Amino acid sequence: MTPNILICQSERELEARYADYFIAHIDGQKATTLRQFYEVMADILEIPDFGFTLETLNEALNDLQWLEDERIVLYFTNTHELISKERDPAKVGNVLNILDATAEDWKWVDDEGLDKKDIVIVFEDSPRIRKMLESENIDFEMLGELD
Repeated sequence: MTPNILICQSERELEARYADYFIAHIDGQKATTLRQFYEVMADILEIPDFGFTLETLNEALNDLQWLEDERIVLYFTNTHELISKERDPAKVGNVLNILDATAEDWKWVDDEGLDKKDIVIVFEDSPRIRKMLESENIDFEMLGELD
């Protein structure tokens, strides 16, 4: 089974595989603090009434009913800078775990009142993102290695 987290070498590689998905591009250079990360996520996903906490991020990502798109890629670039100025490394780990769990949860949604979403989490490759994922024991695969 494919892991919930993918790593890609180029945007072209991503666009070729997910051409019919809405690609939400989150630039790590614009999200170096947790607050900036929340702001970028709220803006790009048009999250209504977002509370700028890990809990409300988790709730929003597990809802997404305000988005018309059913197939969404959360594509993180400049991962060497993504939330790099956060003083508490546990919070960065929490964000990664929320993203991983969100993608997994959407695979199993079977609620008739909820529009099912296909969520794919993709990080631009960097030694830092690989190290962070490994430190959280989050499985990942290279996008180019998928069959």
